[in-house]
Amino acid sequence: MQTAKRITNSSVITRNIKVLTLAVAGAFSCSSSADDVLAVEKKLLLGLESIQTLSMDNALDSFSALGEQHPNYKLAQLMKADLLALKAGQKPLLDQVRKNYPKSVARLKDEAAVRWQFAQSSASGVNGYFDNYVLKTAQQSHLIFVNLSESRLYLYERDSEGQMTLVTDYYVTMGRKGSGKQKEGDLRTPIGVYHIVDLLPGAGLPDLYGVGALPLNYPNDWDSEQGKTGSGIWLHGTPSNTYIRAPKASRGCVVLHNKAMDRLLSEYSLPYATPVLIVDDAEQLLASSTVKESVLTEVKTWLDNHHIGIDWTSVSVYRYPNEEDLLYVTFPAAVENELIHQYWKRGDNGWKLVIQSKEPVRVEKKA
Repeated sequence: MQTAKRITNSSVITRNIKVLTLAVAGAFSCSSSADDVLAVEKKLLLGLESIQTLSMDNALDSFSALGEQHPNYKLAQLMKADLLALKAGQKPLLDQVRKNYPKSVARLKDEAAVRWQFAQSSASGVNGYFDNYVLKTAQQSHLIFVNLSESRLYLYERDSEGQMTLVTDYYVTMGRKGSGKQKEGDLRTPIGVYHIVDLLPGAGLPDLYGVGALPLNYPNDWDSEQGKTGSGIWLHGTPSNTYIRAPKASRGCVVLHNKAMDRLLSEYSLPYATPVLIVDDAEQLLASSTVKESVLTEVKTWLDNHHIGIDWTSVSVYRYPNEEDLLYVTFPAAVENELIHQYWKRGDNGWKLVIQSKEPVRVEKKA
């Protein structure tokens, strides 16, 4: 009882419980049980649930197992060390570690916080703003949605009935300075709608990029029109000596655990031109189905008048994130395997085309 009392009163454990404990089952309902990355995440959270219920031996068993299975998982190792020190009555040792390594501990706390926030929203059903940004999709097989406010990547796949269905989601890292990239070297992750334009295997990359990378077409035409600069924005993995990185640790790229990245590269075999929507908010400006239908009617009418014979099923329409009244529209070009992309603004007389792509996006299957 004395040990339990010391643990309960510890500000360290209390702080971690506040940011990590959750309704575990609800947080992973859309994910494959065979996915090791999500299984580890679930086990981490179950260990913290044991702390909340004062099942300290169970919690220590969970974190010890995680530490043995993934020695580079620093958050799991920190929780294991906390429990061992507190069980031994050595709270002053924890305080000293935090004093000596404030930045390292702060990064782990940040990771804990974003995982808690995601799990809370997932359990309550308020995450997943797909319908507020995706007004219409063409017949592409996949779509990636990255919500930086949750540090989460969502992968959608077209099912047998032609509907885009969420098949998995992963924790991700963004730029060190957060979101909203403006210029080369600002260490921010861009906000916008992009496309996968290449596949770079890990064997040909520095270890920083892990198992491989999917480069994006940043800056797109809208970015360039706004004076944004920079290049080399990728989805990529983690270094071989790192389990996962802090929420804000990249140079501007979106970074996943290597096993998660490997699934994107191999299991799902994402084709070129797969749309990647990167957002950092939860606005719902076009949530009304009536508003959506009105917007789509205007776009379809314009395309019918200016691109005779265009197949409406081949057209995609997205609300462009962090921009007021801006749409992003794509459809096949006259040249095979090329995709025209356009930007539409709403004015006094409705929606109108303001930019059409100077360079089409290539549409190809990866080998």
